[in-house]
Amino acid sequence: MTTSTTKQAKLIKLYKIIIVTGIWLGLWFLISAVIDKEILFVSPYRVVLTFKELVTDLAFWRSAGMSIFRVSVGFIIGMLFGIICALLAHRFDFFRLFITPLLTVIRATPVASFIILALVWITNDSNVPIFICVLMVSPIVWGNVTTGLDRIDRGLLDMSRVFRFKTAKRIRFIYIPSVMPYIMSAATTGLGLAWKAGIAAEVLCTPAFSIGKYIYNSKIYLETPELFAWTTLVVLLSVALEKILVFVMKKTLKRYNVGGDAKGD
Repeated sequence: MTTSTTKQAKLIKLYKIIIVTGIWLGLWFLISAVIDKEILFVSPYRVVLTFKELVTDLAFWRSAGMSIFRVSVGFIIGMLFGIICALLAHRFDFFRLFITPLLTVIRATPVASFIILALVWITNDSNVPIFICVLMVSPIVWGNVTTGLDRIDRGLLDMSRVFRFKTAKRIRFIYIPSVMPYIMSAATTGLGLAWKAGIAAEVLCTPAFSIGKYIYNSKIYLETPELFAWTTLVVLLSVALEKILVFVMKKTLKRYNVGGDAKGD
């Protein structure tokens, strides 16, 4: 594909995104005009004005930063825990039998149930969103990475033994390239769930300086414009974090000469 053709394809895609965005904004304006009650449904213009007021407050940035920090910590811990469980499950059949019921239960249980239990178990409200993010991410990572490990080409492993590859070399050239697409798939899916679950946990436990606390207060005091503005922030941050994660993961895949197509459950 030539450079001009690529640019043309990108422009067409951009035009489509602009048109679709315009259609949805138009529908938003139309619905708000028909309802004509700000306490029930806010227009995009009112949301933008409210958002401009919020960004001038230092507490807005501190709350957004703390929410990102909590979700990021929970996401990283969940990724590490899921990968470790997958490695142990791949190596030891008994551990797989032991851990599978637990992770299956975690995956099937509603997040609201875990949040309520966490409020009972954990005294520090700031740690509840972190704990919930770990619970949401771990089963996804475990499932994907276990699948990736099970699907490694046995011929490559046999070859590595014939040529007497050291463990580090086997990991570098066989295990990592084979499993990385599955990790990428788990990471992108897990981040979205961690973000939604983390904010939901903040809404229920209302830790100081958190997006969830402001969403809860907006609901209590019927400040619908602020509720829409904070929700818009949640969506924007979710998209931005996912884009950053995908960029980093693609760079990592490229480093190990692995295709960017994510696989897995």
